[in-house]
Amino acid sequence: MNWYEAAFRKEYLDLYYHRDDEAAKGEAAFAAGALGLPEGARILDVGCGGGRHARALQEAGFRVVGIDLSPDLLAEAEGVVRLRADMRALPFFGGFDAATSFFTSFGYFDDDGNAATLASIAAAVRPGGVFLLDYLNASAVQAHLVPESSEERDGRKFSIRRRLEEGRVIKEVEIEEEDGTRRGYMESVRLYPHGELIRLMHASGFNPVALFGDFDGRDFTTDAPRCIVVATRP
Repeated sequence: MNWYEAAFRKEYLDLYYHRDDEAAKGEAAFAAGALGLPEGARILDVGCGGGRHARALQEAGFRVVGIDLSPDLLAEAEGVVRLRADMRALPFFGGFDAATSFFTSFGYFDDDGNAATLASIAAAVRPGGVFLLDYLNASAVQAHLVPESSEERDGRKFSIRRRLEEGRVIKEVEIEEEDGTRRGYMESVRLYPHGELIRLMHASGFNPVALFGDFDGRDFTTDAPRCIVVATRP
């Protein structure tokens, strides 16, 4: 089983409980403004997970379809149109005004798979459409990686170990229940420096036009919290 099939289950949402619908509203509003979308635009939310950004975009007046590979996460995406699909081979061709990818829902595969993901998203967006990719800042991750952390919540202990390995950031998560039972999973994301990411987007059919360092609209720097790329589909 691939790591992303094992990792993205109900426990994933429990770990990132602070990434809630309220936080998504501000991020979705920034995305809509940065993309210059008119009300009613059709948006494809790639890697929609539990649907928090898709719901926020829909509440803001857009027509949204969310896609994800995880049945567990899609079950949580209530209130929005959603479809189970592999982001490397989306079943859409040119029907969307825009696409979004929030919270580093990119970089899960090898380089060929990641390039296929971007090409598939580009095919789903109409010519003249736009794309927002919210991705980790590789330079900041490399400089400030926290090797270990843990927290206890609702009778469960979450222990996380992080490391850099062969151009990827690896996160190992262990969840210990009150009765002592344990379950673990791993996340593995490719670390693309921003220049390499932009070249990859160009090669996949997008024209990057703006780069932000976070959802507050700050300029991108090598120490910024995020790497948010806005691109057009020529």
